[in-house]
Amino acid sequence: MEKQLSTHHGGHLEALLNGCPDAILAINAEGIIKFANKEACKLTEREMNELIGESIVEVYETLEAAKETNRRLYEGGGTVHDHESKIKTKSGKRVLVRISASHLKDSAGKYIGGVGYFARYRPWGGAEAEVKARVDELEAKLDKWKAQAAPVFELYPGLSVMAVVGHLDVDRFEDITKNLLDHVGGIKTRVILLDLSPAVVDDNEVASELTKTIRTVRLLGASCVIAGMQTGLARAMEPLMADLSSVKSFSCMELALEEALKMIGYEIHKKA
Repeated sequence: MEKQLSTHHGGHLEALLNGCPDAILAINAEGIIKFANKEACKLTEREMNELIGESIVEVYETLEAAKETNRRLYEGGGTVHDHESKIKTKSGKRVLVRISASHLKDSAGKYIGGVGYFARYRPWGGAEAEVKARVDELEAKLDKWKAQAAPVFELYPGLSVMAVVGHLDVDRFEDITKNLLDHVGGIKTRVILLDLSPAVVDDNEVASELTKTIRTVRLLGASCVIAGMQTGLARAMEPLMADLSSVKSFSCMELALEEALKMIGYEIHKKA
């Protein structure tokens, strides 16, 4: 009975999704398409069996377009609304679309895939245009805030601190690294205290970028002390670091600061 009931409900859900005027695609954690409705087949000019099992990247005009949607999703905390992009049809046509999508997670909060609505592009109406302009303005301010939310400054002669705040992905880390290396080269600091405790890291590719940054800082003559490294990031970095003993990492800012000060010849003494 339970199985029949489940199938019955699934049939209603499938009918509902197939009746949607927008194309709907659902993917698993590896980006493989697991569901497509009839409108998705019509929009991409593909049969159902030509979509199911394919990478979502194949639907986009370019790999860069797919990456941009993914970047917007992570910046939005797992959701994106009316993101303008292009998909390509089987015959090679480019179709302008607006994408609204969301990450899917299991009961433990683990990412298991995503679902997206792909609507054919149409010009914004008057009221929509005003809302879109306001959203663009807010996104520009948010991008500016994100760029500023990784300040690097000299705390003591020879010791500089960088605190990374907010969501941290590969694209943002490239900008952060540039600012950090420019600072190290300009100030000639000996130690960089990198505080990751306020950061949200859910992209394993960040581990590779962080490893490269630590090595580059060392080549410039400085050392890194890391505070608040998350477990997932540590696990991803471990096989990338040939000499883990050269990386000083602490669970909290207090211990990391104490070590960083010691490296430049200072010690913290408690009052008797």
